[in-house]
Amino acid sequence: MTSPRGFAKLFTAIAATLFLTACGNHAGHQMQTGAEVISGDLKISSGWARAVEAPAKTSAVYMKISNDGATADKLLSVSSDVAEVSEVHQSLEEDGVAMMRRVRGLEIPAGGMVSLEPGSYHVMLINVKGDIPEDSTVPLLLTFENAGEVSVEAVARKTDGGHGHHAGH
Repeated sequence: MTSPRGFAKLFTAIAATLFLTACGNHAGHQMQTGAEVISGDLKISSGWARAVEAPAKTSAVYMKISNDGATADKLLSVSSDVAEVSEVHQSLEEDGVAMMRRVRGLEIPAGGMVSLEPGSYHVMLINVKGDIPEDSTVPLLLTFENAGEVSVEAVARKTDGGHGHHAGH
């Protein structure tokens, strides 16, 4: 049988292990993104999505798209099984009013890169079909003018900032 002193040491060791594990997972989580995907001259990397819980009906996905080719390509459309509608949007400000505008064809310049990030271009997921839990993967099918269809995954993560400005969708 374990003495009270032995039990206290065991409890302290377990608590310390759990604390350090939780801290380590949290720190690693901040950097976790989807796997890099290469299709022809395009490289899609750093994919992540906003984790959301019902009743939220919108989320957003971010990534970097690089084009190592000599010809520009264009992202024509996006689809995902986790939402009824998936669109490329651009956040912008006009006359002091923050707004979003749907983008119908996002050019990826030859030898260049486009970053989909908060406050800029992003994939808008509208009418999300349930929760997108933290650390889950969000599958996306990107359709490009030249590269064709490219399947990618984004890892869902919680963010400090809300996504309330998308509530009108």
